[in-house]
Amino acid sequence: MTAVFPCLEKAAFLMRIAIRLGAVVASIALLLAPSAASADTVRGTVVDASTGDPLPGAHLTSGAFVVTADGDGRFELSLAAGDSAVVSHIGYEPAVLRSGPGTSQALTVRLVPVVLPVAETVVTGGLIEQALAEVASSVTVLDRRRLQAAEGHHFQDLTQAVSNLNWAGGTSRPRYFQIRGMGENSHFVGEKPPNYLVGFVLDGVDLSGLGTAGVLFDLDRVEVFKGPQSTIFGPNAMAGLISMESADPLPFSSHGVTVSRGNDDLLQAAATVNVPLSERLAVRAGYHEARSNGFRSNLFLDREDSNRRWERFSRAKVRYTLDNGLRLLGTMFRANLDNGYDAWAHDNNEELITHSDNPGKDHQETTAFSLKAEAPLGGLDLVSITAWSKTDLEYSFDGDWGNDEEYWREEPYNLDPERDGWTNGFFDQTLRERTTFTQELRLLKSDLGGHGEAVAGAFFKALEESDDATSWVFGSSVPIDHNSTFEVDNLAFYGQYSRGLGDAVKLAFNLRLDRNATTYQGATADEDDVNFDVAQWLSGGKLALTWRLADAAIYGAVSRGYRAGGVNQNPRLSDRDRPFDPEYVTNLEAGLRMGGTALTLFHTLRFDQQVSLSRQQNPDDPNSFSFFIDNASRGRSSGIELEQSYRPLPGLHLFGSLGYLKTRVDPYTFETDKGPETRGGRAAAHAPEYTFSLGGEYRHRSGLGGRWEVVGMDEFFYSGSHNQVSEPYQLINGHISYRWGAWSLQMWGRNLLDQRYAVRGFYFRLEPPDYEKKLYKSYGDPRQVGVRLTARLPAGT
Repeated sequence: MTAVFPCLEKAAFLMRIAIRLGAVVASIALLLAPSAASADTVRGTVVDASTGDPLPGAHLTSGAFVVTADGDGRFELSLAAGDSAVVSHIGYEPAVLRSGPGTSQALTVRLVPVVLPVAETVVTGGLIEQALAEVASSVTVLDRRRLQAAEGHHFQDLTQAVSNLNWAGGTSRPRYFQIRGMGENSHFVGEKPPNYLVGFVLDGVDLSGLGTAGVLFDLDRVEVFKGPQSTIFGPNAMAGLISMESADPLPFSSHGVTVSRGNDDLLQAAATVNVPLSERLAVRAGYHEARSNGFRSNLFLDREDSNRRWERFSRAKVRYTLDNGLRLLGTMFRANLDNGYDAWAHDNNEELITHSDNPGKDHQETTAFSLKAEAPLGGLDLVSITAWSKTDLEYSFDGDWGNDEEYWREEPYNLDPERDGWTNGFFDQTLRERTTFTQELRLLKSDLGGHGEAVAGAFFKALEESDDATSWVFGSSVPIDHNSTFEVDNLAFYGQYSRGLGDAVKLAFNLRLDRNATTYQGATADEDDVNFDVAQWLSGGKLALTWRLADAAIYGAVSRGYRAGGVNQNPRLSDRDRPFDPEYVTNLEAGLRMGGTALTLFHTLRFDQQVSLSRQQNPDDPNSFSFFIDNASRGRSSGIELEQSYRPLPGLHLFGSLGYLKTRVDPYTFETDKGPETRGGRAAAHAPEYTFSLGGEYRHRSGLGGRWEVVGMDEFFYSGSHNQVSEPYQLINGHISYRWGAWSLQMWGRNLLDQRYAVRGFYFRLEPPDYEKKLYKSYGDPRQVGVRLTARLPAGT
């Protein structure tokens, strides 16, 4: 019977996917029946004649009418009999497409390169859209092509290719990121308010601290902003921001299907459909689901899925335009991540065998909506961005990682509950609910006397986060109930101005004034209730100069970022120690972009640095940690970021990145129950000295292709509370693929050499009878290989 249930689960999963895909196909058939298509409708794909790769952004011009190919090179336009269209793309010889018999079928337009093409990348995550060469900041842009080439389906699978980016384990998917050595390592109950150093935004919705929703399904781009971004994105982006944007609805019909199968019982499927309902209205919708076992074997429970991943994501987008210039883009999405959490073992075994009797969960349900409206207003452009989200999160774990029936009773522990009078069983559960509403208004003036542009705006955010936990919170000796609510309100005003100083030099500066108010209410069993509120005004700004040369751009910038203060939750703290102050950074940065090269040098100073302090109160209790935050020290970081992209041949693309980072946290002293304790005087936690990636991709005109990539990072401190370090590692990822028409087949692999690398480390007392301190490690994903079949088709094919 044990073999039957997994088969039934797989069959049920496949049936659900089949039903959903069947519904998509049926919708397409009804909406795009032959009677709906006319003989002069031309559909197809623009590709590179040398490699067969799609050419996104290709233009098809017929008279005064222009159509732009989408991110997959697909297009649709109407041509009367005998008419023609010119197909063009930067770096390619134009081609002429003529209407005639057979043009109602799907066509492939092949453009011949005249020079090796270097596409100009546009950054969309700032206050205005800018060419990457004009952005006075370090930004890594992962475009649609690179996202589709990734061997995985989650942002986790791309992080190691981004210089000076790291993340801390402890959850089923990355949730706590570090950029240039700054970021959270955790957010346990009672630890801190919902303020983050690294922001995470998906389709305009703030999901900071909730990065588990970062599936790559139908994304158009990912932009990783490095360094303080407070003047653009507010107090959740003092270290940087990760912005993910999905594909917008298109003015022609298309659909796509992806199915993957791999080891660890991986089964993944996704489908998208794009339907123009009129010349003004278009809809894009899709669904993604993936299941796998989570790479752990629970020996005690005889289970292979105690650390499972079951991730479902659906999205719908609507685009509406009017003749008066009004443009509306509405997005709705829902993430349902029903993941387990069973990732730790006392012996740190590399076979990934666990012994827990009560595995935890990392379950997240997020429902979100955003609406972006753009409208001309006299000589100005008005932009309104409204977003709302609600997240329900269950995070639980087996705190002792063992079981009383077998594990603790055997050698070398020999624990006897009847003799000793107690058991070594600990379980911790937090139910968290967060609701966020944001509203932003911008006024843009793109032509100020022909020399400059300006942006002025206002931003409001209301966040409420509540915890309902049963935990050993605040160093209690027994699990107790804890209920708390944070209400955080932000009201900000900002402005940005840029002006040309001659033909080649551009000066830009921006300012932001932000009022942050935090109210906290907490009730903990056997402790006094805590009701406390703080408010502060925060300010930041940036001044930058950019030089545009014939084939290069150089910039220099100085900026000031900030992170809001807050309230410590520990009921045993005095009112004097309960609030902590804001933190500020000053960042000096210079960069060069030339062709496929981007080089950045930076130096960052931290003032009134917020440090997370924790101490195990009871050596016999692994969960008896007391958390609080204090402004304890100063810090600094310096480094280099290099990205390189090179095409020596039309079908060959070489790429790489390198991040070098030196951080230091100045020494600081704080009081404990055993007297003063000094920390710091060393590098920051989760701040490896180097990160790198190096790879290549080859596409042949026959459709055969391949990709390989080596990624790695240096050792790093696991935490600010101890001096244990990880080990350096290198991983190899790659795939081989074959494309024919709109179909592609890919055989992929990640961590092909099956390396063990730690993503989180704890150093504390856990194992009887002596309860000595020991380093415990949680590992990243081992080797995974699979096959992926993808079809991206214009409707009517």
